[in-house]
Amino acid sequence: MKQMLDTLFRIVTNRKGSAEPYSLSSGQISMNAALFKRKKRYRPEDYDKLLSPYKRGHENLTYAEYVKMREIGDQKVLLIRHDIDHDYQTALKIAEWEHRRGLKATYCLLHTAWYYGHLDGSKILHTQNLVDFARRLHELGHEVNFHNNLVVTALNHDIDPVRFLSQELEFFRSIGVPVTGTSTHGDSLCRKLNFRNWELFKECCDERFGGPRTISHRSSGKLREIRLGEVSMFDFGLDYEGYDVMRDIYHTDSGGNLRTRKMARGRRPFGRRDPEKGEIVGVLTHPVWWDFG
Repeated sequence: MKQMLDTLFRIVTNRKGSAEPYSLSSGQISMNAALFKRKKRYRPEDYDKLLSPYKRGHENLTYAEYVKMREIGDQKVLLIRHDIDHDYQTALKIAEWEHRRGLKATYCLLHTAWYYGHLDGSKILHTQNLVDFARRLHELGHEVNFHNNLVVTALNHDIDPVRFLSQELEFFRSIGVPVTGTSTHGDSLCRKLNFRNWELFKECCDERFGGPRTISHRSSGKLREIRLGEVSMFDFGLDYEGYDVMRDIYHTDSGGNLRTRKMARGRRPFGRRDPEKGEIVGVLTHPVWWDFG
């Protein structure tokens, strides 16, 4: 695996010795596109059909916009979120498709994805592909969200998750893309050790999984420990975690199976003092399951 990563990632440095964004090779991009193509199950017409019931009576907002509302009253809101994971090419096609139809969504960029960059010590060396992609999403009116796999990364590598998050949020600000929210990534290690990446934040570390605690994991012959529930998301200038939001109707394609849930719980009411009023519809997709040509 290490040899594969060394082959995939090319590090470019400037004259001062600091890392600059580097470009992925066309072969690398084509190889991943071929892998993702095998997983496609749904098409644009399926997505259009999914959204159709909410296009007229619901106001389409990003998560960042919604969480700043003081009171929704009887208003109906449509929140679209895309967990990009590894298929950023399809995500861009969806973003363009939505923009042409006057829609906006929250796009969650995974910092452990192949297109994002290369972990070098305690820092990420970013790709130019990521920079261009994030700027394009922002230009189209979409929100860029940080897909949080921080606890997993800290358990597998020698990084401080608090410092790492600060560095990444500053990076996005430096390229003109504001990030004010996170969404937790469901890594396999989370299931193995029974935790969620959102538990890094004390606002999200409730008793469902054990509350504030220390978890440990041995990786590459080294035992690492991480304390959960000690830092505040607000100290980073973050307004929300994706699973804070309650949704009356929740459409999700997690695992590749499109399904609908009712009354998906959330941790914070935001602008909804009376849960009997208004309606929040949430749509979550993973681009890898969608074929947008």
